[in-house]
Amino acid sequence: MKRYQTDVRNRTLHIETGDGWMEIGSMDDICELVGGETYSIEYGERQRAADWSGADEDGTFTFDVPETLSELSYDEEFVANVSSVPLEETDDDGYPLRTSVFADMMMRIWDTKGNLEAE
Repeated sequence: MKRYQTDVRNRTLHIETGDGWMEIGSMDDICELVGGETYSIEYGERQRAADWSGADEDGTFTFDVPETLSELSYDEEFVANVSSVPLEETDDDGYPLRTSVFADMMMRIWDTKGNLEAE
């Protein structure tokens, strides 16, 4: 399965597409939309016992948003969903719509620990 890479230029996030690079939005806007430069997810008792979780004693795993986003890759379905949203339109708070949708999708993925079917 093809994975599409990320590129950050001048603190603006881009995702690779089949046609080149798609602008997602500024890291500053993304961080504001997700609640800050860091994001925390909580693991249950069973999950935090796993070595891979990286959670602290209370089951919280906190990570750096810009660093994490700069290292991710995405599948074709994710890229298609994001690319269908116009960057030029804004949401009710004045953020570019594509940036806002991307931030919402990432929070859903993080909060479900990648298991979107569990929603």
